[in-house]
Amino acid sequence: AFSVLTNQAGMVFTEGTGAAGFTYTKYYADMTLFSAAVVWNLGDNGAIGIGIQSLMSGDIPFTTSLDPTHASGTNFTVTGMAIGPTYARRLTDSFSVGGAIKFVSEGTSGAGDIDKTISTYAFDAGTIYTTDWHKFRIGATFQNFGPDMKFIENSNAKQALPTTFRIGFAAEPAELPVGSIMVSAEIWKLREYESVLNFGIEYWVNDYIAGRVGWKAGYSGGEDEGASAGIGFRFAQGDRSINVDYAYTAQTLLDDLHRISFGLSF
Repeated sequence: AFSVLTNQAGMVFTEGTGAAGFTYTKYYADMTLFSAAVVWNLGDNGAIGIGIQSLMSGDIPFTTSLDPTHASGTNFTVTGMAIGPTYARRLTDSFSVGGAIKFVSEGTSGAGDIDKTISTYAFDAGTIYTTDWHKFRIGATFQNFGPDMKFIENSNAKQALPTTFRIGFAAEPAELPVGSIMVSAEIWKLREYESVLNFGIEYWVNDYIAGRVGWKAGYSGGEDEGASAGIGFRFAQGDRSINVDYAYTAQTLLDDLHRISFGLSF
């Protein structure tokens, strides 16, 4: 289901009637990141879905020129959100495409009369090409393409959306006597920033337990590179299954990250 948020072309691989997923991430500086997605399999007509992502700041002390020391004890929060429908379809047995239209907003609450919310829209597009050779597949996405956001009225100051291009591959390099292994690599190019690399390995011990490790490079000028690790569990009953995943990402400059995900196929 999370292909709704990462590469919509992957929605065509949804088995059964559909799938749903939810992710919670304890982020930096008391921030939290929430993501959720639902996909419905339409068979030969492709797949449709809807996804939402929301970043919440947590409490921020509200200070003014008359109260610079936060004597009032008042706090405010900032929330960013993106939500919208998605669609994907196979063009051939090996090639699929997908896209999304997202409503994007960012606003404050708790700041009284100066609370403000701004909004815009954005588009995503993705492709995946699969082969029979070691289950090799390659995918590419172009995300967050849309108009700039304007925070101050009657001003030329604008904030560009984080337009991102990603290309990556995954494959199962060898058959193992027990379980299966997949390796993957990905290049990210975020607007106005240098490219970064992500590498990962996933090993399924059996149909129910998986272990994962990863490495990221090129972040923060090389000062915040490091490893990540996680574990996943799958519980299946007939055509339905439940997935529970946990991931830990080590950071140098900022707090370490903890992610918990739940998935359901139906």
